[in-house]
Amino acid sequence: MDPFSQGLLGSSLASSFSEKKSLRISAFCGAVGGTVPDLDILIRSKEDTLLFIEFHRHFSHSLFFVPLGSIIVSLILFLLLRNITSFKNIFIYTTLGMLTHGFLDSCTSYGTLLLWPFSELKVAWNIISIIDPFFTFTLIFFLFISLFKKSLMLVRVGLSISLIYLGFGAVKYIQVKDYVRELASQRGHKVERILLNPTIGNNILWRSIYQFNKNYYVDAIYMPLTKKSSHLEGVVLEVIDKEKVFSKLSPESLQREDIRRFSYFSQDFIYLHPDYSNIIADLRYGTLPHDYKSLWGIQVDIDNEDNHVSFINLRNFKKNDFEDFWNMLGYKFWLQDDKILNVKTFSGPMGMGLAKSFYLNSKKICVYNTINGQEKIVLDSIILSCSKNLDDKYK
Repeated sequence: MDPFSQGLLGSSLASSFSEKKSLRISAFCGAVGGTVPDLDILIRSKEDTLLFIEFHRHFSHSLFFVPLGSIIVSLILFLLLRNITSFKNIFIYTTLGMLTHGFLDSCTSYGTLLLWPFSELKVAWNIISIIDPFFTFTLIFFLFISLFKKSLMLVRVGLSISLIYLGFGAVKYIQVKDYVRELASQRGHKVERILLNPTIGNNILWRSIYQFNKNYYVDAIYMPLTKKSSHLEGVVLEVIDKEKVFSKLSPESLQREDIRRFSYFSQDFIYLHPDYSNIIADLRYGTLPHDYKSLWGIQVDIDNEDNHVSFINLRNFKKNDFEDFWNMLGYKFWLQDDKILNVKTFSGPMGMGLAKSFYLNSKKICVYNTINGQEKIVLDSIILSCSKNLDDKYK
C-alpha cells in the first residue's frame, strides 16, 4: 500500500488504544511505526538491480520483526519526546503502528514476507489496490476530526469502517474468483492457477489471469456493487519455464539465478514480452486490466551469463491509456456491444498506409488508407501488431 495510507492506518490503530490526553502523541508514534518498514527500499545495488525488489516487503514487514523494529524506532523517538511521555507509551504506540504495515501490504497483490524467517511464502490476499481513495480518505477524515475534537470514538469509527472495507474487498475477491472459474468452464478450460487483482483506485474493475494448458488467459472483469457483472477478453500468452527459457544459459549462471529470483518476485507469473527483445515481464500488472503491457521486467543478456540481468521499468502510460481506463470504470462502457480501446492514429507517406489501429473486444483492428479508400484488417489478438502497409506480412 502507499506510504501515506500505511501511516494513516498505523496512526489510527495506535490512537484507538490511547487516552484522550495522549491522542496526538499516539497518532504521531503510530504514523512513524506505520511507515518505517518501507525504509527497506534503500536496500539496493547498482550492480544487482534486483536487490531492491528482493528486499522490499521482506524482513522489515515480517510480524516477527515488529518487536525489534519497534524498540529501535522507539529509542529514537524517545530522544525527541522524553519530556512529553514515557518510553513505555512510545513503544506501545510504535508497535501498534508497525503491526499494521505488514498486514495492510498483505492485503494487496505485491506479496509480503509476513511470516519471515519461518516461511518464505509471499502473502498476497489481493483484496485491495495499492492505492484506494475510499480506504485512505476514510482514515484521513476520521483521524483528523478526532485529533481536532480529541475524540477516541471518531478514530475508532474510522478504523472500523476501513477494516469493514477490507472485508468487503475479500467478499469481492471471492465473487470475482467464482465468476472467472465459471468463465473458464464455459471456454472448456480447467483453471490450474489463478491470480486476481483489483485495478488501481477501485474494487469493481479487476485484472484476471489464469493458467490452462501452458497458456495464460488475461481478462478484465467488471463487477459493480449492484449492476450486472461483465468481462472483456484480453490476451493469451505462453507460460514460460524459468529453468528452460533462454536455454543457452547454464543452470549455474548468474543470469539463470536472476530469472529464478524475478520469477519468485512475480509469483511465477512471468512471460516473454512481445514488444521487446529478451525481456521477461511480470504479468500481474498491466497498463489496462486485460492487456499484456507489463509495468516492469528484466532484460536477459545470454552472451554475458555471469553478469546480473537488468531490471527494466516498462511503464509507458499515455493519455489514451488513462481515458480507456476511466471508460472501463463506467457502466455505460459495458453496455456497448463494441468495446473500442487503445485507439492510435498514424500518418504514412502521402497519407497512405496504416492510418489507425484499435482494440475491438478481443481483436486488433488495423485501418489503412489506400488509393481505393479505407480498408480494415482484423487480427485475432490485441497482442499482434499492425504492419505499416496493407500488403506487408503481419507480425
